[in-house]
Amino acid sequence: MERRDFINFAATTALFTLSPFSSFAKANSKTLILIELQGANDGLNTVIPIKDNGYYKLRPNIAIPKKDILSVDANYGLHFSLNGTAKLCEAGDCSIVQNLGYPNPILSHFRSIELWERGGDGKKNGREGWLNKTLEALAGRSILDAKAMNLDNVGTIFAGGTDGYLGPNAIGYRPIEAESRDTTVPLPNSINMGLLGNLQKMRLDNEIKIARLQEKLARTKRSIFVGRGELGSQLSKVCQLIMAGVDIPVFKVSIGSFDTHIQQLGKHRSLLRDLDKSISDTVRILKDVGVWDDTIIMTYSEFGRRAKENGSRGTDHGMAAPHFVLGGKINGAVYGEENVLTSVANSNLKFSIDYRSLYNKILSKHFGFPENQFSNYRDKALKGLFMA
Repeated sequence: MERRDFINFAATTALFTLSPFSSFAKANSKTLILIELQGANDGLNTVIPIKDNGYYKLRPNIAIPKKDILSVDANYGLHFSLNGTAKLCEAGDCSIVQNLGYPNPILSHFRSIELWERGGDGKKNGREGWLNKTLEALAGRSILDAKAMNLDNVGTIFAGGTDGYLGPNAIGYRPIEAESRDTTVPLPNSINMGLLGNLQKMRLDNEIKIARLQEKLARTKRSIFVGRGELGSQLSKVCQLIMAGVDIPVFKVSIGSFDTHIQQLGKHRSLLRDLDKSISDTVRILKDVGVWDDTIIMTYSEFGRRAKENGSRGTDHGMAAPHFVLGGKINGAVYGEENVLTSVANSNLKFSIDYRSLYNKILSKHFGFPENQFSNYRDKALKGLFMA
């Protein structure tokens, strides 16, 4: 065990010893942690079709050697940096949803991530964040410390939200500025926002929420450290908030940039290593706290990457991609096509599962809102994703 990991483990153990976390109660018991893979993760080198030699023909320079792939079922394996995630798959805590996408795909980073965050597609889009209606309904049922909170510097997933949508400044946290997805296009101007919307008439209510939240945090005498890099730092704050008994249904964090047009192998390996360590540590904490059965961790991104490598030992913007869904009530498996490479056109993986079908599952099965704005989006490929 590395010294840093030992120190973090010791601090965590001490924290658990001092506080009876399993006894705290929240008005809302369900939590969703969203991890944005900024810049579009290369799904084909993350979840690898181990039976298809076409993978190696498409990627003669950047394919992962068979000996290094971590098998998760008969058809797929994971990148060797995802050892902890592979163990979570084996334990049934992690599912892989293949070929997520939407009709009429758009390969602009900022246009596409807006669609994912508002629940749209290439022809239409929502007017607010896809979780907002559910969060408003949850707030109507019970008193929440906040409806949602982003711990990174981009909270656009809660666009249209007013009171109760908090940013990192609410707890005095300053995340490192995210990398630009493309050097030619700046990030949205939402950095260091403490409150989304920031309407004058909502300010007092938010100040009360922040004061209550900070009071709960103050009772936690020790800090907690999980994972690696900036994602680990953000998830450490999420864990600390949950351990303090803070009642916030949705947390959003991010890692990036996965926009690997050039020399992908080293950068992708490092990013996946940070992702893996951060998720694995977070799951361990949530299990120890006793809230894992009421928690979902889900990754998302604006799109995938091309099946065929480019001339710079990287990958260009693509369409469909796999994503991870983890939780104590998840039936761990691979959902979707047995071989993603059966649906390649012009080097693009075609989507087979509309991502809004997954949103419907989250809202209906996890949060208990079967009648939601995505109720019409259903896919039999996702049957059994949640335990009955």
